[in-house]
Amino acid sequence: MKLTAPTSLAFANRDARRSACAFTILEVMVATMVMTLTFTSSLQVLGCGLRAVDTARYTTLAGQILQSQMEKLRMLTWTQMTSATGPMSDTSFTPDNGISPQVTNFFTIAPGTTTPTPDSCAQSIVYDPAYDVTVGGATVHTMVDITLTATWKGADGIQRFRTYYSQYAQFGISDMFYTAH
Repeated sequence: MKLTAPTSLAFANRDARRSACAFTILEVMVATMVMTLTFTSSLQVLGCGLRAVDTARYTTLAGQILQSQMEKLRMLTWTQMTSATGPMSDTSFTPDNGISPQVTNFFTIAPGTTTPTPDSCAQSIVYDPAYDVTVGGATVHTMVDITLTATWKGADGIQRFRTYYSQYAQFGISDMFYTAH
């Protein structure tokens, strides 16, 4: 019986079969690290996206509440607006916005109601001295500045606010309001 030495072709076939059968432990570790890094970064991006959606949702809700209050003020007469017991005497207001009670995450619910509201809603209505006129030696106010602000704490813990600004004229149309940040 004659023994022959293995040829280099036989070694090459054996190495090809062995490399096609399994991965090395190093290759498995690298693949696991890449997958872990991918999942971790995906979860962080998802969290940032959810916080952005939360901020957008409550900014919109606060805007709707402020717009509703601005519309109520706009419908008042000059006498109602400037009376001692009217809106100029208030420093805050409670919105009656009729928004679904499911949206309560960072808005508070006033006792006895199911309507979510921002942590606080404030209004400032002051005479604008730039438009005062003098009639018979007396100063007559003809314009008020209205500022409405809603504040709340976002999902990220940052205090947020939304402010609307408008002017109300005694003898003019008062149908514009502006957002101020």
